[in-house]
Amino acid sequence: MAIAYHGTAALFSQFDPSHLLEGDGKFKFGVGAYLTSRYETAALYAGKTGSKVRYVYTVEIPDMTDDNHLVSRLPVNPAIVKRAEEKLGETIPAEACECGKFFRKYIGNTLIGFGKTIKQRTGSASLEAENAASKFLPTIGVVLLVWPTAQTKPEAGNNYALMDYSAFKILKVDKIEE
Repeated sequence: MAIAYHGTAALFSQFDPSHLLEGDGKFKFGVGAYLTSRYETAALYAGKTGSKVRYVYTVEIPDMTDDNHLVSRLPVNPAIVKRAEEKLGETIPAEACECGKFFRKYIGNTLIGFGKTIKQRTGSASLEAENAASKFLPTIGVVLLVWPTAQTKPEAGNNYALMDYSAFKILKVDKIEE
């Protein structure tokens, strides 16, 4: 298991998907609990709420394996593509597998019946499509969506969206006051 961090002004004992989008209300990298590999980044996100009290959660998450995550800008592992095709009952076009972001949007848009062209299915995704993808992906063993903390400095760490709420555990909570 690996360690990641979650920053927020809310105090809780377990992650609850019913509170999705209550933070900054964005889902740019998919729908799930957002975490980061850097404690400092989690503390920064917690401070964006405007609250004087904020919390950084230390969370145990699954280790990344070749076939349990999607990286926003990297090609999708063929094993993931195969499992998705088997579950969907259709061939996924190569263009949709060029990167995790396209694949996630393609899956979500396909599940909700949006778009006829590859470009439409990979270009953007509504909250409904993102939710559909987040429910589907764990059923084929994909539990993490991953993107660099800084796109120009991948060595600076990763951010994660975890979609399977049973796949991670809070280890401790630090209260940070200004």
